[in-house]
Amino acid sequence: MKKISILIFIFITALCFNACVEDEDPTFVIKEEQSEGPLIVTANTTVNLIKDLEAEQVFTLVWEHAGYNINTPITYKIEAAAAGTNFATPQEVAVTTSRFYSWTIGELNSLAIVLGLSPDTEASLELRLISSIGSNGGSSISSNVIAITVTPYATIIQQKNLFLVGNATAPGWENDNNNPPLVRDPDNPNEFKYTGKFLTGTDIAFKFLEVLGQWQPQWGTNDGSTLSVNDGTGSDPDSFSVAAEGYYEVTANIEDKTFTIAAYDASTAATFASIGIIGDATPDKWDADTDMTKSAFDEHLWYIQNVTLTDGEMKFRHSNDWPGNWGASTAISGQTTTDGNPPNIPVTAGIYDIWFNDLDGRYIFIPKG
Repeated sequence: MKKISILIFIFITALCFNACVEDEDPTFVIKEEQSEGPLIVTANTTVNLIKDLEAEQVFTLVWEHAGYNINTPITYKIEAAAAGTNFATPQEVAVTTSRFYSWTIGELNSLAIVLGLSPDTEASLELRLISSIGSNGGSSISSNVIAITVTPYATIIQQKNLFLVGNATAPGWENDNNNPPLVRDPDNPNEFKYTGKFLTGTDIAFKFLEVLGQWQPQWGTNDGSTLSVNDGTGSDPDSFSVAAEGYYEVTANIEDKTFTIAAYDASTAATFASIGIIGDATPDKWDADTDMTKSAFDEHLWYIQNVTLTDGEMKFRHSNDWPGNWGASTAISGQTTTDGNPPNIPVTAGIYDIWFNDLDGRYIFIPKG
């Protein structure tokens, strides 16, 4: 009887042990020596980029799947870099589970420009794949590298903008009322500045919008010291305000979530009866100014809407005469100088709203469409 009891106990114990083992999730071990990265089978090539055909598909990257010692879905990250940089600062192009990816002429040209390849100059960019498995990108393996030789054409790269809204500013609480933009730093697309007039009083405040006609994404502050944003999935932040009516310089960094609002002394600043744009990129070339409109709210803020520009150069000029001009060396946005003979602002053909501030010389072009 005693032996039978012992046997029953052993049998039950074994059953419990097996049950516990079977309830545990299986563990898979990735063996690097039994795994290999994806293989790009598309050869090095030269691609002809034609601006008038930018909607046409022009290049497809094809690869063979990576091989791991277990059967599991594989994710591929496509990275690009200027040739010769050894992918020191790669640009992520796409993430896919497929084994091919295609570009149109416009998309490939924009990638080349983003990577720093100069327009109208032949150069090469490189592509590679990073394969990974699991939700955390584990067991990543790189592919071989191929090169594409291109001659990019000048184009407008759409970048994030910030526009003023609120009853402390000219447009009031309307989200598409010729809202003045902050000026994006040409060297840091996350840094914005604006120098101008603001009102104060009970319930007088302002915020930033990213897209005219839309209330989100919307930027403000909830603690008075850092930026907060509603990207469309949360609650709108609280607003900004100033201590007294007057001129202020506003700085906002949407990456660091920092901002400053500092009083600006405009009491001795010159005022102008007219400011226009002039240059071979403008409607009247170098022959005459195309006049801008002075803001009725802020006598130092100027704008021109829906102006068609051609490839070329331009400056800002006051009083329809020389030498009263402002120039700079950066396209789309920047800060001008009046020292000596300032450089001409480079222009890519397009239709723009242009804003210029004669207090600090900052300007920004807002591409239309």
